[in-house]
Amino acid sequence: MAEKIFNLIKKQEAEQNGQNILNYQLQQLQIIKTLDGQPKIESLQTLILEDNRLDGNALKSISENFKNLISLSLTNNQIVSLDELHVLTKLNNLQQLDFQNNQVEQQKDYRKKIFEMFPNLQIFDNKNKDGNNIKYSDEDINDKEGLKSDSEYNENDKDHEDEFIQQFI
Repeated sequence: MAEKIFNLIKKQEAEQNGQNILNYQLQQLQIIKTLDGQPKIESLQTLILEDNRLDGNALKSISENFKNLISLSLTNNQIVSLDELHVLTKLNNLQQLDFQNNQVEQQKDYRKKIFEMFPNLQIFDNKNKDGNNIKYSDEDINDKEGLKSDSEYNENDKDHEDEFIQQFI
């Protein structure tokens, strides 16, 4: 299923006369268990895969196929340990990361270790390095391309996402 979805994303990118797809979200589907077989989408900067069934194995596919990610949200999936996250350190541009509502949150010194693993990270679980909640406004993300609240993508891309998903039903 995931392979079909990502192939369609790649096809849409090609049909847009080479225009890069920068943001994509597949959330609350609760059907995606693996990302094996998806094509590389080098231009992708934001990937939201919230509320699915992805585990640590999916992280390898993400790091290999979406190398230019700036923002990645895997809220409410099945990420269990910090060891699983090491593969994502290959994503050198990563500035925003979200693993809320995964078992990995229970690990000792979770936040501290994440910021050590990802030196360029600015926002983690919707908080900055100091642990302050991030308010997503134009002022807070000014000149930080790719850093936006997940709800902003929800509002702007909802119609496109629904149309996209209907192709698989």
